Amino acid sequence: MKGIFSLSHVSAGFTAVLVGYTSSVVIIIQAATQSGASPVQIESWLLVLGVMMGLTSIGLSWFYKMPILTAWSTPGAAMLVVSAGEYQLSEAIGAFVVSGLMITVTGLIGPLSEALKRIPSSLGTAMLAAILLPFCLKGFEPLQTSPILFIIMFLTYLLAKHFVPRYAMLLLLSVALICAWFVTPHDAVEFQIAMAKPVWMPVTFDVSALLNLALPLYLITMISQNLPGVAMMKSYHYQTPVKSSLITTGVANMIFAPFGGFSANLAAISAAICMNDSVDADKNQRYKAVIWAGVFYLAAGLFATSVVALFIALPADITSMLASFALLGTLLMCLHSAFMTEEYREAALLTFLMTLSGVSFLGISSTLLGLAVGLIYSRFTRHA
Repeated sequence: MKGIFSLSHVSAGFTAVLVGYTSSVVIIIQAATQSGASPVQIESWLLVLGVMMGLTSIGLSWFYKMPILTAWSTPGAAMLVVSAGEYQLSEAIGAFVVSGLMITVTGLIGPLSEALKRIPSSLGTAMLAAILLPFCLKGFEPLQTSPILFIIMFLTYLLAKHFVPRYAMLLLLSVALICAWFVTPHDAVEFQIAMAKPVWMPVTFDVSALLNLALPLYLITMISQNLPGVAMMKSYHYQTPVKSSLITTGVANMIFAPFGGFSANLAAISAAICMNDSVDADKNQRYKAVIWAGVFYLAAGLFATSVVALFIALPADITSMLASFALLGTLLMCLHSAFMTEEYREAALLTFLMTLSGVSFLGISSTLLGLAVGLIYSRFTRHA
């Protein structure tokens, strides 16, 4: 039996975590900020997210001897940036608890997950595309306010995507930090290596927050993360323990939500880094790469104070570009999936436009309205 200290396992685990963090940590910080969290509370968010992802990845992979990598929900965080500002932090925390409860119940009750699978993927991805589009558009605004900075970042992104696509966001982040060094007053940056501490945040259950935060977070997590995560594992010939994975991540969400743990779910894209042949010729040994990923998750969480200090110090133009370029691939995938099937094309368009409009009706947010309109239209046209 190969040892746990195989270089290929360690490097794959580190790369998976690096890709996950560099591509979306700025969005997580934006979500926490928009939810009303203070810098210390944001540190707690990242601490418990790292601990959640680390423990669930290690636990599930060790028990089932499969590469079961978990991650935070980047699309869910993007939704929070858009919607969480309308609620108190305690109400958002309550929504996180209920979202975790719904994921747990889905794992316990099989027909619920089957019902989610019956929602046309075109509608789910159209809803998600509408949530992501404003982020991607915002990343191009610095062309008007900081043209030199934008050109440097944009050219870096294009070249990195062409030559080293796996590390594109890492290179972009590196260039962003160099640019920030020249445009940010050094005495305004307080950076230190320090351990993060968990901060308990009050929990309030508000009907409107449950409807417009908990339910969309649950749907987005299931449709855009857990279901693709299962499909990714199947593509590498692993039989995912779906029930156990949902229950484990759902319970973890409930436990860690009061400290800022808004979501932990099956990883999809980053999980593939730990599943391919380059990790290990023996597919039964690849789970060790995820165990290492879990270790790196834990380390990243423990030093969340440094991560938060670093990203808060970045100029707004740089953070908006990082978030935009990080989400371009996901947006492209969502748009392609949303309008690929002719049967649901018009319904997907209505879902996309309603969600993008940002309107609310009877206390229901545009996210749910968009999905509802798409479902009603598709059902009506199929039976007309």
